[in-house]
Amino acid sequence: MVRTLATLLSLVLLTSGLSALLTQTAAAQRAPYVYEMLRSDQSARAAAMAGAFVTVGADPNGFLYNPALLSTIDSVSPVSISGLKHVLDINSGSLAAATRVDGFGGVGAAVTFMSYGSFNRTDRNGNVDGTFSSQDLVLTLGWGNDLGEGFSAGLGGEVIFSSIESYSSTALALNGGLYFEDTASRIQAGLALLHLGTQVSGFGEQNESLPLDLKLGVSHQLRGLPLLLAVNFSQLLDDGETFLDRFSSFSVGGEFTLSDPLRLRIGYDNRVRQDVSFGGSKGLAGLSAGVGILVDAYRFDYGFTSLAGIGSQHRITLATEL
Repeated sequence: MVRTLATLLSLVLLTSGLSALLTQTAAAQRAPYVYEMLRSDQSARAAAMAGAFVTVGADPNGFLYNPALLSTIDSVSPVSISGLKHVLDINSGSLAAATRVDGFGGVGAAVTFMSYGSFNRTDRNGNVDGTFSSQDLVLTLGWGNDLGEGFSAGLGGEVIFSSIESYSSTALALNGGLYFEDTASRIQAGLALLHLGTQVSGFGEQNESLPLDLKLGVSHQLRGLPLLLAVNFSQLLDDGETFLDRFSSFSVGGEFTLSDPLRLRIGYDNRVRQDVSFGGSKGLAGLSAGVGILVDAYRFDYGFTSLAGIGSQHRITLATEL
């Protein structure tokens, strides 16, 4: 337990150091962001837990939150397909797979796309002259391996494509992460820096900033109760009036094993609740829930996220093992 607390303190100090080191760069790139879909949860399991997924291992989607989680993939190769029904006519989908290579570590790959639907094209007088569309596509690769003494590290890369009407943009980014697991105390901790990169080609003459994200997470598998609790802090590089304001973007998620084939999940995302307001009431904004059903080598997950009066998001994931 002492070793685990020391590790958690080290991760917090490392997070503070990285935050201070990167704040000036991040502030210079604060706005406008492009590729905001990179912040969106694709997996129904992760979304149901409000994105508190930095320390949830043995899942093919885990390396999208922390590349070091690829060290938790065993010899069985999991594959998942996810679909997201967003508000209005926005839809998204992803395919993720991971496996372990002897003597090298865990490797993963994912393809994610988002379609923003169709829009009316108008002239300067407001006359409709056809329609146009907008899409994003991200290709992600990752690697993670054990460092010993419960520690793991991982690296990843992203190729990002985006288009709107006749304009397009391409970007390259890197991901990195650390993961620690104390099996005796059933505590996991993780730190990840995501989307560190730049546009290769912009929509216009000036390049825009990627949504650089520093994440810190802790989770605990309770003894005597089949409940996994996870707490994540994200967007730790975003500006705030005080240092503690940087920790306002937090999420809490839980996964309860009701029986061998059934999982119940619930979560709360404070950032979503802060950002969403409709008619003066936030309602259930920020709350999420879902279920997971395991049948033999197959797993079906459903995730629901409330955006209050704006609407809701529905995600479905089908996963299996090869």
